[in-house]
Amino acid sequence: MDLFDLSGHVSIVTGGNRGIGLGMAHGLAEAGADVAIWSRNVERNEAAVAEIEAGGGSALAVACDVADEASIAAAMDTTIGRFGQVDSVFANAGASGIGKFPDFALDEWHRVVDVNLTGVFLTTRAVTDHLLERGAPGSIVLTGSVVARMALPLAPHYTASKGAVLSYGRALANRLGRHGIRVNVLSPGWVETEMTEGVTDDERSAAFFLARTPLRRWGAAGDFAGPAVFLASDASRFMTGAELVVDGGITSA
Repeated sequence: MDLFDLSGHVSIVTGGNRGIGLGMAHGLAEAGADVAIWSRNVERNEAAVAEIEAGGGSALAVACDVADEASIAAAMDTTIGRFGQVDSVFANAGASGIGKFPDFALDEWHRVVDVNLTGVFLTTRAVTDHLLERGAPGSIVLTGSVVARMALPLAPHYTASKGAVLSYGRALANRLGRHGIRVNVLSPGWVETEMTEGVTDDERSAAFFLARTPLRRWGAAGDFAGPAVFLASDASRFMTGAELVVDGGITSA
């Protein structure tokens, strides 16, 4: 038996049209899963689906604002209407930004926290309701970040939201384990994506972080394909309430 085989498995990846989310989506599709990509950007969703299908995978583009309850419900209906079920979800959609505390606007706080925390709550609640109704096991994976432990002083809202995701994941794991639903957190380090351009493109910042990363490179979207397959599949069947850190070793330095 191939523990990593996801044939007949349906995964949702929020924010799956670029960066880490797209890396996850590619890995899941290559392992045999049908993948629903949820994001607000319709054009990018469709481009991501085209990429996956070009590689022989099966994917669906779904317009969704994870911070909006009605949008989540509609996305679930669309996904189940196409694939019939959901077996795993990667609550990966995220927002970031910079702000100097205490001169920090409430709107900026909500812009990030509403996506990174409330969006995770709404997404996981919808998928959990579906799994419980089916009486089916499942895998819920939350995208955390090493900044939960390595605070970013100029991004207190992002730092706080990712710390909360860790605690939320543990709470869900303890609540849902009796139903065969596993909940884990996948925490990236510094990954070269659009969200991190301000750091990776800055010579001083790049030198600082790369010197502290034992593997001496930025993470890439493709580095999250394998971890995603592992967490969705039976290979991690006795793993819940855990944090899987994929950071090139920066938190060990």
